[in-house]
Amino acid sequence: MNKLNDTLNRLIEISKVLGLNDIDLNSAREYVVHNEYGLSFDTLITQLYEYDIEINIEFYELLVQIGKMLNLDENSYSFMKELIRDEKTIPKTVKDELSIIMASLKK
Repeated sequence: MNKLNDTLNRLIEISKVLGLNDIDLNSAREYVVHNEYGLSFDTLITQLYEYDIEINIEFYELLVQIGKMLNLDENSYSFMKELIRDEKTIPKTVKDELSIIMASLKK
């Protein structure tokens, strides 16, 4: 399980860079410490999804790798595909900010 431990810790660090908050990151770390790998994985993907934190295809491939290590069916985390940012489109966070700016100009 050392490889799984290391891979989950890597996922946690990447999630931090993507902007997941410290509370969720610390929960995921705590689960890893107690060998609750499934709970750590579930916490990360659920919170990333809830906060609409965009990911890239490489991040999703890491999720697939961990999912295989945990013997999970891909259907249990495939919802994360919705967060994959298309390199040719404007990221959702930028669109959201632009709509706030546009709304404020109409006042």
